[in-house]
Amino acid sequence: MAMKSKGWIGIKTAVLLVVFIGFTWTLTLDSSILSLSPASAPSSTNAPVISDISCDTMEHFKMHIHAHLDIFINGEAYPVPSNIGIIPNQCIYWMHTHDDTGVIHIESPEDRNFTIGEFFDIWGQTFDNSQIFDNIAGENINNALNVYVNGKKVNAGTDFRQIPINAHDKITIVYGMPPDPIPSRYAFPEGL
Repeated sequence: MAMKSKGWIGIKTAVLLVVFIGFTWTLTLDSSILSLSPASAPSSTNAPVISDISCDTMEHFKMHIHAHLDIFINGEAYPVPSNIGIIPNQCIYWMHTHDDTGVIHIESPEDRNFTIGEFFDIWGQTFDNSQIFDNIAGENINNALNVYVNGKKVNAGTDFRQIPINAHDKITIVYGMPPDPIPSRYAFPEGL
């Protein structure tokens, strides 16, 4: 019996030692993970920071919103491509698209304002009060440039690039002849 008791004590000691080491390792691992601020999360990419927006190796969720963008050039819908802000197998910008529906995803480690101008910067396309893509704005209906948020026309004196993107906003940019009617809502899929 004394022999079995010593063996049992040895097993208990070994188990306690393994549990203690595992617990210590877990605490060390947890504290190293917690010491990463959200903005310093993995970003070992060579992608440039654009408008203070990083391209990181993972998505963030401190701020997680979606908006919808429609663009019309002379009455025709202009597609917003998939994978804006996504560099495959490398990184994903905090503001991006996954598909060609026009849904803009903002998944950021910072709770901050994002603008339509920043989205166009990440897209690599020109947009301001005087131009969209290679279309120069003018004074007549054939080359007017207007922006609508949730169906309401934005004052022309507003810097279009600084229009904020808010959760479930419906943003419509129109160059030339507008569609009839101007879209004012988007049916976001459940969960967005």
